Amino acid sequence: MGSAHAGKYVVMTQGQGLNATQIERIQAAGGTITAQLPQIGVAIVQAGDAFAADAGAIPGLQSVTRDVELQWDVPESEGAPISADAFANPPGSGDDDRFFDLQWGHAALDAAGAWNAGYRGAGATVAVLDSGAYCAHLDIAPNLIGGASFVDGESYCNTSGSSHGTHVAGTILAADNAIGTIGVAPEAKLLAVKVLSSATGSGDFAGIIQGIVWAVDNGANVINMSLGVRGGLPRSGQGANELSELINATKRAMQYAGKNEVLVVASAGNDGRDLDHDNSTMSFPGQLPGVLTVSALAPEGWAIDAGVDLDVLASYSNYGQSTIHFGAPGGDTRYPGNELCTVGPVTQVCWIFDAVFSTTSVSGGSHFYGWNAGTSMAAPHVSGVAALVYGKHPGIKASHVATILKQSADDVGKPGKDDSAGFGRVNAAQAVTY
Repeated sequence: MGSAHAGKYVVMTQGQGLNATQIERIQAAGGTITAQLPQIGVAIVQAGDAFAADAGAIPGLQSVTRDVELQWDVPESEGAPISADAFANPPGSGDDDRFFDLQWGHAALDAAGAWNAGYRGAGATVAVLDSGAYCAHLDIAPNLIGGASFVDGESYCNTSGSSHGTHVAGTILAADNAIGTIGVAPEAKLLAVKVLSSATGSGDFAGIIQGIVWAVDNGANVINMSLGVRGGLPRSGQGANELSELINATKRAMQYAGKNEVLVVASAGNDGRDLDHDNSTMSFPGQLPGVLTVSALAPEGWAIDAGVDLDVLASYSNYGQSTIHFGAPGGDTRYPGNELCTVGPVTQVCWIFDAVFSTTSVSGGSHFYGWNAGTSMAAPHVSGVAALVYGKHPGIKASHVATILKQSADDVGKPGKDDSAGFGRVNAAQAVTY
């Protein structure tokens, strides 16, 4: 799971924020307040080991909890990154973005149907809480309007290290610019919010909480959290009480998003667990209230037969009716064998095409692309469709967006809500008819 974050504490108040007396008492206890979030009654404090005991006696504080550094399950990229420079000709579909033919996920949810109806996400803003983004990427830069980092010593503009956030952002809103891939909502705007270290894939509760509040306050309509704690968070045992307070602080941030009509979309996690019956751990943040949680669906052998079922639960995806709201393209690499296939301009081993193709980054490169598979790849497909809906309906309530997504989804599992895809696999073309 993770370990206590040395010197960092999450302080929850009983009111809206710290008053002057509480600030003085915190400082007297050796604490340095590094962030105040009166919107949710939370503060972040740097202090020594004795701080929790000393500050616990301050009137009006609900809890003082040492922060925990979490190890997030960040999928590894599959195969070597591909540069758009390597291919001069567009793919066979006739679209001028060179790699659009590789984006089977867009076909699954009929993104082109929404575009043809005139809806491309203009007017919507999506915050991607992740490992940052490669800001210079030619498919990302046109839609990037800002960002923030809540990881010490790291910028939200990555120049090396993890490309996870870049891949997620590109799935949502890569520009339709005749270069590489296209996002589900290619005219939506991006806020890149770094809450995970590019170097380690780790991040703490304080970063997540601050990232959510920052995104809300800076105009996000949708917050995408392609995050999942590896193995989940324990519900009992050593450290569970402290974790529960940190989870409660995160819930406050989620409630703040809901009150401000911001839709939060999260990945279900990659542990292959039945979330209906495995109560020993919590999928975080997927099992927080107020979150739309997404499982991963994938074909097997799509490069060999484009007519295969695109809506099969991925081998690694968490599932369960109690938690899953939607299924979406997340990719998988379960196809056996290493024979070669050619799709559009690319020849690769056949199994790799079953993963999700999107923007990625390498040191010194500005427009690279590659494959990833995970519920991290599924969530941004839902966020992209939500952005299309926000773009069509300025000022729409988040609950109404969620209802539209449910009513317009394709029922791909058993009739009604099911374990693998919840209310169904999102459908972009149908969502914009509401």
